Amino acid sequence: MNEDFNSLDWCDATLLGVNIDRSEPGTRDEVRVEVRWPDGREGAVRFSDAFGCSAVMNFGVLGEEGIEFAVIDDDEPGLRDLLDRWDAVGYPLSGVRCYRIEMSSTGSVILIYAKTWRVENLRMVDAVL
Repeated sequence: MNEDFNSLDWCDATLLGVNIDRSEPGTRDEVRVEVRWPDGREGAVRFSDAFGCSAVMNFGVLGEEGIEFAVIDDDEPGLRDLLDRWDAVGYPLSGVRCYRIEMSSTGSVILIYAKTWRVENLRMVDAVL
């Protein structure tokens, strides 16, 4: 999708899961964040051409992992560190951005360093009463 990452309906969405795919290292490094959007649809945001991921997660809270916000954060110190490390080995990276996802329910933070992203697998889930 060509939507702006920051304008997705992150507030009050629910984090359902995070999957890191390194099945083809260096060729296909991806992070997939599974989300239930506020309108009830479920899907995923897939980050491709990934160069890193950092997660500080707080577990033990009885309740869903609510997302407070998600933004592109090109000022994240970890991004500069990542770019410097790759530059030091003679492989300067271009186009890598930091995608920051913060949770409201636990204060958890996920940082994904990738070149591209897309929303996929949107589907409406039947409510169980």
